[in-house]
Amino acid sequence: MELFILPAGPADAEQIARVQRLSWAAAYARQLSPLALARAETAWGAGHWREALERVNSRSFTLVLANARGVAGFGMAGRRRGRPDQTVAPYDSEIYMLYLLPRFQGQGHGRRLMTALASTLKARGSKSALVWALASNRPAIDFYQHLGGAFLTDRRQPFFGDTITETALGWTDIDILAGMPRDAKK
Repeated sequence: MELFILPAGPADAEQIARVQRLSWAAAYARQLSPLALARAETAWGAGHWREALERVNSRSFTLVLANARGVAGFGMAGRRRGRPDQTVAPYDSEIYMLYLLPRFQGQGHGRRLMTALASTLKARGSKSALVWALASNRPAIDFYQHLGGAFLTDRRQPFFGDTITETALGWTDIDILAGMPRDAKK
């Protein structure tokens, strides 16, 4: 059954929380403590997602990869968060999250979601984008680099009781991430 990329709404909250929980368990079980994973699951459960998807703002948006059977993945993006340091200041937008159920990974769906997120960011006026990934999550970093993301910087920060190191990767030209050839700019 074909999977479509659609804007997420409050009705998707429970399935988005499920995708996030299962993706995190698969990707981060050996990278984060069980307590940090449990705290993240509690903080980012269906209630969190329902509230986030009910909020209408121009700052961020969420897309789902879904079919009649439900949500197989999702991505969230918007304006760059936080106070910029010199390294990330040139990037005006950010991919906040990208998660797929493990059985849908490695089939091009992550690339499709990234392209859709970048295209939407571009339509909203963004020129560049970055993403933060757990530095120990080699598959995610390799995925973003395969899509043209360049290493920018690392940072350490608290995360639900753990201290983690994140790596930023960026695209100075969002057209590259959106899948548009450079000569097609208008």
